[in-house]
Amino acid sequence: MSDIRVRFAPSPTGYLHIGGVRTALFNYLYARQQGGKFLLRIEDTDRQRSTPEFEQEILDSMKWLGLNWDEDLVHQSGRLERYREIAQELVSKGLAYEFEGAIKFEIPQTEVKVYDIVRGEVTYDSKEFDDLVIMKSDGYPVFHLAVIVDDHDMGITHVVRGEDHLPNTPRHILLQQALGWKSPKYAHLPLIFGSDGTPLSKRHGAVAVTEYRNKGFLPQGLVNYLALLGWNPGTPQEIFSLPELVKQFSLKRVIKSNAQFNPEKLLWVNGQHIRAIPGEDYEKQITEFWKGKIDPVPEEKWRKLITLYRPRIQTYGELKAQAAYCFTSPEYKDSQFMAEIKGNASVMGLLKQLSEVLGEMGDFEDVPILDQKTKQLAETVGLKPKDIIHPLRFVLTGGTASPGIFELMSLLGKDTCLVRLRRFLS
Repeated sequence: MSDIRVRFAPSPTGYLHIGGVRTALFNYLYARQQGGKFLLRIEDTDRQRSTPEFEQEILDSMKWLGLNWDEDLVHQSGRLERYREIAQELVSKGLAYEFEGAIKFEIPQTEVKVYDIVRGEVTYDSKEFDDLVIMKSDGYPVFHLAVIVDDHDMGITHVVRGEDHLPNTPRHILLQQALGWKSPKYAHLPLIFGSDGTPLSKRHGAVAVTEYRNKGFLPQGLVNYLALLGWNPGTPQEIFSLPELVKQFSLKRVIKSNAQFNPEKLLWVNGQHIRAIPGEDYEKQITEFWKGKIDPVPEEKWRKLITLYRPRIQTYGELKAQAAYCFTSPEYKDSQFMAEIKGNASVMGLLKQLSEVLGEMGDFEDVPILDQKTKQLAETVGLKPKDIIHPLRFVLTGGTASPGIFELMSLLGKDTCLVRLRRFLS
């Protein structure tokens, strides 16, 4: 075991969002890769906005993602006396002073060097800083004080956080020096931007982990995609399990430039994970996801349905929209294609013949027989199989794309297929 200790420190003032997860993930990967400790601290000193519901949501999201922390959870709200004690220590040393009921840290005039693992050396002139409020008049600490006291008391060796915190770091170093404490090493991660070049927010789509979970994303899909936002493995590999990420992760390969969030790429990565998990896990998870959200489907039919759509869906939540015609009668929205079929006497004749042939068959369990009979019918009147398959797909689904038509017919069953064909023909 190494002595490396890192932390993730969310505020329970809102849902855990994508940017926060990426920070938590990089801390987790670094700790696990180095054989160190990954700690979780709840920064709940904002009394107006912090709620137990948000805290629970953060903890649930972390567990769902597989980012399990070591040691007991730390709450800032339980450490108020400790912050007051440190503030008074600074006052008694003449390094801080009382001002309108608050306490301010007097910024020493000096050059501050931040040695950042991602950005290299960054130098600040503290003459440009105002004195820093460290305790508010209500006796509650300001972020700057609480965070350095916690990091010191928790033995944090590396602070890995978003680049937006970089300007805070010289102030934190000055506070640590005033207290005679060793500063942790710092690594500031690139920010995540939307496709329009502005910081990721709700207008770019879902940003809360809970929303992704509710849409049927896999935790491993989300983790895999977020690992690639601002980190480069140095190889063409894009699909990683969490153990693979742990093995390959390095803070030295974190990219300086801002990362761009790409929802399509996230969907693709998630789809790859859906196809990679063992069949019984897939069946269990997607069944659990849809439980209570749709009318019950007979077990055999459900198994056929989810097997047929596994290569096509990118999230569990897409199943119902993609397979809408398996749950309700199709809607024929493409009026142009509908008019083409209805206006083509030979195709309509062929569909009528097909409904008679299908009516004489047993159930539709035998997919090769369905395939053979349909194609034979087209050939007997000198047409190509596609001349009947495309219209047939439209009749049964209302669309022009679906899984293999004969597998789909077997899934829908004989009665449903005949009802749709006959209704269309009439």
